Amino acid sequence: MSGYSEEELRAANVNPETGLATDYLNLFNEAIMLFEMGLDMPDMAEELMDWRRRGYVEHFENSGFEQKDVVIAAYGASPSEVRKPFDAACENALEEFESGIQILLSSNIEDPVARDDLAARLESMKAHVLEMDAHIHGRAARMDDNLQNAVDALF
Repeated sequence: MSGYSEEELRAANVNPETGLATDYLNLFNEAIMLFEMGLDMPDMAEELMDWRRRGYVEHFENSGFEQKDVVIAAYGASPSEVRKPFDAACENALEEFESGIQILLSSNIEDPVARDDLAARLESMKAHVLEMDAHIHGRAARMDDNLQNAVDALF
């Protein structure tokens, strides 16, 4: 796929079948952790001011990740039927995170309506991470099929 062996890909946390690496999710998981803490300790929300949206390649290019060349090459060689839906899921997640963080930073955490909205945004952010994870591990199509089967069973 990328000129790297399966063993080299796995050592870089790349799924050899999809060409995608789980380490990208760290960008989002860190934001989720700070978002959760910010709901209880508003001072912690300020830590999110440094969060910046970064696409997959940009994330690895600017990281200290030792095997970033392997990860970037595997992504470049990833089949388009895998990469395109993954990229779309990432873009949706980046938009949701960017929006949610800005709203958290400008909200009155003491307001119950604002807290409910932020809690809902947090759950949506977590769902985006699960969706990206499904793409990375090649489960996205199966999840779509299962969802469609569940909908079909209703009718």
